Amino acid sequence: MAEANGKPIAVAIDGSAPGWEAMETALYLAGLLKRPVDVLYVIQLRKAGYFAFIDRHLQEEAEVYSRKLLAEAEARGQQAGVEVRTHLLESEKDISEAIIAYLVESEPVKFLVLGTHGHGFIGRHILGSTTERVIREVAHRSLPVPVLVVPATAQQE
Repeated sequence: MAEANGKPIAVAIDGSAPGWEAMETALYLAGLLKRPVDVLYVIQLRKAGYFAFIDRHLQEEAEVYSRKLLAEAEARGQQAGVEVRTHLLESEKDISEAIIAYLVESEPVKFLVLGTHGHGFIGRHILGSTTERVIREVAHRSLPVPVLVVPATAQQE
């Protein structure tokens, strides 16, 4: 399976077709490089005043959805023969902030894999805002993390 001291490959998913394409690319590369894959999923909290909140029912739905996606990621990893470690992150600001915080605070990663865009309306036509923000912040903070952006090939509905 994974190399004992190998840096993991990180991939952020959101359940969109481009996110799964990024996941498949990460699994393929992890198999070649004999690395584990850290799968990131972010629940975004909404900020109101000084407090971050999310309606209890919406939070429960988000947690159920996230568990489903992370279980699917584990299943895909098992099928590919790659160790998958899942990480459920929360963000009070932007999804990209949680991904950057993970890169800063976690063990070093070999590289980060992202899809070109996710669920956003505008993102279906141009580079997604989360992907663009992550790339910008990695460069701005001079983080030693290469970012691989996987172009979407699946048709969006």
